[in-house]
Amino acid sequence: MLTRTTTSFLLSAMADHRNQDGWLEFDSRYRPILVAFARRLGLGEADAADAAQEALTRFLTALREGKFNRDRGSVRSWITGIARNCIRETHDRRARRREERGLSALNELPADENLIQIWDEECHRSLVQHALLELKEETHTDPKTIRAFELLALQGRTPAEVSQLMGMTRNDVYLAKHRCLTRLRYILDSLQEAYEMS
Repeated sequence: MLTRTTTSFLLSAMADHRNQDGWLEFDSRYRPILVAFARRLGLGEADAADAAQEALTRFLTALREGKFNRDRGSVRSWITGIARNCIRETHDRRARRREERGLSALNELPADENLIQIWDEECHRSLVQHALLELKEETHTDPKTIRAFELLALQGRTPAEVSQLMGMTRNDVYLAKHRCLTRLRYILDSLQEAYEMS
């Protein structure tokens, strides 16, 4: 489960070389997004993982060298720019290898405004996944309610199918969906606030 530590607090904590907790939280928060972002921009799994590692390393180094100034841009635009450069370098290395073998080396990255959109989509997807995990871990939400919600809202089953599979009335299926969506919105809002996205 993600903590509700704000990105601003994490950046302050990470500036201190001795604070490993801040770095670990930042890494667990952003590494999956960076890998997914790199995959969306055409890298394979291994190259995406390498590009994410390089982007995180460059981000931390620049932060500790005092190069980040929030007055000049958001964390999102800063980390997206670093990631774009790491991904471009990986594409360039791959292109050079392809050219050496006599193959076409065309590999264009999307325009910057499209990169931000892709980043936002991957960030949102990551937050939704974390919110779903958190919902499942909550002790006050009935697992049967969550399962009915998953079948209906996530797997696209019909209310009649879910009702039959779960031994619930259709009304209970709709109530399960409503309860879970309400709770997910709350969890998602608090995660977005921590990520300082809203």
